[in-house]
Order: sequence, then C-alpha cells, then structure tokens
Amino acid sequence: MNLEGIRKIELDSFNNRIGLELGLAIVNYAKAKNQKIAVQVERLNHQIFLFIDDGLPADKHNWLRRKSNVAKLFEQSSLSVKTDLINGKMTLKETFALDDEDYLARGGSIPIFVKNAGMIAIVTVSGLHDEEDHKIIIEALKGKYIK
Repeated sequence: MNLEGIRKIELDSFNNRIGLELGLAIVNYAKAKNQKIAVQVERLNHQIFLFIDDGLPADKHNWLRRKSNVAKLFEQSSLSVKTDLINGKMTLKETFALDDEDYLARGGSIPIFVKNAGMIAIVTVSGLHDEEDHKIIIEALKGKYIK
C-alpha cells in the first residue's frame, strides 16, 4: 500500500462515535510508539475529537486547523495537495489566493468520505514530520477503517 498515495478515507458510514473511535485509535497508536501528537476529528460543521499531547507547543491547534482547511477545500489529503503544488510549481497564496494564516499544505490531514454521500469529516494529526503525520493516520486506522 502506497501510504502517501492515499488522498481520502472512504467509509460505509460515519457518525460522532466513529469519529471518537478514529481519534482514540490514532492517539493509542502514537502512544504505543512513544510519539507525541495532536489529533483532531471534525465533521464539516463541528469538532468531534481533539487531543493535544503534553509537551507540544501551544499553537498545535492552529496547525490542525490550517491543515484541515486544506483537506476540506481540496477534498483530498493535505499531503497530496502539498505534492501537487510542488509538482505544479504552485503555492496556496500565489495560485489560489489563500492566506497562510488559515491554510497549510503539509501532510497530516485526510478527508473522510461516506460512500454515496461525499465528504463528511476530516481527521488531522500534527506533531511529527508532516509525512509522518499523514502516515500515522493511515497506520493507526489500517485494517479496521482502511482496507
């Protein structure tokens, strides 16, 4: 499985309990690997889960928000947006007129789609190198939520 190639997660259904389970699965996976991370799971209209590990900078919630905004807008992982921007020699600011204070094209945010319904939620991680932020989501959810 090409982890970096995963642009979205597709589930049969989604609700707030599933959002909680996703967040806890990621936190527990990171804890088992002795990694300190911040995790956010949000529906398109409200936050379901937020955890920021002890010792992380106070601005981690801002990193989560900015990465999530990219995944929401482009409806694909923030890592794939970063890659597309690099390959196309583009930037969020110059190409799309998006403010750096609100948008960050770095790995760690993946949209969740429900089959036959579209994008319904976003899961975001921050605290590691951005490619590792992306990878930890995939690894933590592999098997039960990602086939």
